[in-house]
Amino acid sequence: MFLNAIMLIGLGGAVVPLVLHLLSRARYKDVDWGAMMFLQGADARQQHSARLSQILLLLVRAATVALLAVALARPIVQGRLANQETGGRVTAALLLDCSASMAFDENGRTRFQMAQAAARQVLRGLRPGDRVTLILMGAESSDGDLEPTGDLRAVEARIDEAKVGFGRVNLRDSLSLAAEVLGRYEKSARDVYVVCDRQALSWREVDERFRADWLKKMRGPGLNSRMFVLPVGNDEADNVAVESIRLLNAPAIVDQPADFEVSVHNYGLVQRAAVPLSIQGGKEAVPDRTVNLAPNQSVTVPVTVTFGQAGSQILTAQVKATGFAGDDRLASVVQVIDPIRVLAISGDEQPGQFRGASDYIKWALAPHRSANAAGADPCTVTVLPAEKWTGTELDRYQVVVLANVERFTPPQVRAIERYVYAGGRLLVAPGSLSRAEDYNTSLYRDGAGVLPAILQPPTPGDGSESTSILGMQTDHPIFQFFRGRFDLPSAIIARYMPAVPRQVDADVLAWYLTGDPLLIEGRSERGRVLLLTTSLDADWTTLPLSNFYLPFVQSAVRYLAGGTVRSGNLAPGEPIRLNFDDAVATRTVTLTRPDGRTQKLEVVRLGQQAEARFADTDVPGEYRVQVEERDKPTTTQFFVVRPPREESDLSQLTDEQWSVLKTGLGFQRIDTATGPIGEAVSAGREGHELWGAALGAVFVLVLVEMLVARGAEGRQGGAKRGARSQEPGARRREGG
Repeated sequence: MFLNAIMLIGLGGAVVPLVLHLLSRARYKDVDWGAMMFLQGADARQQHSARLSQILLLLVRAATVALLAVALARPIVQGRLANQETGGRVTAALLLDCSASMAFDENGRTRFQMAQAAARQVLRGLRPGDRVTLILMGAESSDGDLEPTGDLRAVEARIDEAKVGFGRVNLRDSLSLAAEVLGRYEKSARDVYVVCDRQALSWREVDERFRADWLKKMRGPGLNSRMFVLPVGNDEADNVAVESIRLLNAPAIVDQPADFEVSVHNYGLVQRAAVPLSIQGGKEAVPDRTVNLAPNQSVTVPVTVTFGQAGSQILTAQVKATGFAGDDRLASVVQVIDPIRVLAISGDEQPGQFRGASDYIKWALAPHRSANAAGADPCTVTVLPAEKWTGTELDRYQVVVLANVERFTPPQVRAIERYVYAGGRLLVAPGSLSRAEDYNTSLYRDGAGVLPAILQPPTPGDGSESTSILGMQTDHPIFQFFRGRFDLPSAIIARYMPAVPRQVDADVLAWYLTGDPLLIEGRSERGRVLLLTTSLDADWTTLPLSNFYLPFVQSAVRYLAGGTVRSGNLAPGEPIRLNFDDAVATRTVTLTRPDGRTQKLEVVRLGQQAEARFADTDVPGEYRVQVEERDKPTTTQFFVVRPPREESDLSQLTDEQWSVLKTGLGFQRIDTATGPIGEAVSAGREGHELWGAALGAVFVLVLVEMLVARGAEGRQGGAKRGARSQEPGARRREGG
């Protein structure tokens, strides 16, 4: 049997050497002349040897041409010569790539559609009695789906119903699964067909060790296995993706500008100019813009959006690009809250404006209300003198500020600790009235309290140790507003309290020129605590008089309040959770999936609270949860399960990588665009291909032809020299 039988036409070329030989002889004519009687010519043995050499050359040259034609026709040895049983059954594993990259569009047809067509052709190359298991790479399959079946129509129906997934394909795991399934049928011939695109990412884990193990599993003693890889689509790998949407000054507050960064990445090797980018969300339309992208680079686009309603909101960013569209759009859930409820406990309340720390706090957090002007503020501020605070009412506020409090009573300390340990947010700013030793005893408590650092007495009041701000962690959310600016505030810090942070769970976010900390964050499992080592009023510093003060205080309070807002952006498989403070109330929770299906969620009571949970979030997309409760309006919360962006890298396998994989795994690569797939995979299933051996025989014949030709030329030259030595003239010269 031949895989490329049309090349057998070349057998007709075997007569070409004979024709050329006859034509060359026809050009010469024997003419006898008188002097020939004196020549004794070559003897009969030399003439006979020359004639045999010519015949042998003709046979070798004709055989070379014929064997070359046979080699190009790709012969197959069958039956017992191939150590196989003719007509035996085959158990095949058909691996179909369902990864996100297969949605790449090529002139109106996706690579997945091409792969489906190729997989159907593979099935048509199988024969009655063969069994096949279909492995949808990148999609979940049950054990029943993996069992090989002889119902090829049912397998073809599964191929038609298959859809592109959202994740990547790991060929190492898929091939291991195929080997495990086929390993149950060692007595039958085994074939493996991999239908995929040319994406290098899918083969990343197929290392040298795996390739060696694969050959041992598939080509052991007594095993008859073949492997075919059928790549579909062209080698285009250019792609533009929306990578991320990031809220800088979280949380978003009603009617307050929310600053976002949209990251767009060019995965191709060609520069992309004027790529359209659109943003949708918020109460006002965001103007469209264009993005210029260098090869294999990301660009961050700043976007400001204002939301007019509290609750769960969706913000989307989308680019317009050709090819792979699966990553052109990205949605992000933004939890918009009402103005932050802030309680400022002040230790130096005095009549008049800007006499105490609370005055500066109110002007920084609620400037419109403080000025009796129209406009929305990010916070609502309640001021309570320290001497009137009994240690209650903290739970009603999202952020509590301790400003220049002198000392704390035991009930106040217990209230602060309960508040923080329950998830409250605390900003501590000592001042001229504060006593460091009382803070250390009440709030630090040898490192066991809520204060993240031990305080030392303040610097001298004569200004001899005045300093300024040296640096800050500009990548921290509190200082996101400072990004892009290179000039630090020029405020003078006349006095401050040097502090030594806890080594385990405290971070220094900003520091003075002296090296002492300015702002320290205490990390804990639930609450957040910020310690400012100078005052929030103008007694110790000129910070309240600088343009740094207002955005800094607002950003610090936003950061503290942001810890109480649960994110609605999830990774695949991360559960959706909704918590309710009232465990007794009767409520109905309805979940709507990305495909439109709805289901009721069970509400489970957990002590004084209740929780609704949904864990089946493997499918990326938008999930909507509606909560209906008696005598309350229906609320809606959105959750977005973001697909991974690793499939956005469409880099193709190089020729060298293909060669390494082909050698290491022992597969035959079939181009789906050059010929019928079914014929290529069905031919030779009952034998071994002899293409290599035939081609090697051609080279052997070429060497034989060269040796025979050289021997013939040597004998012909010797005969001519012998004839010349017998001429009369020669004998006369020798006799003279």
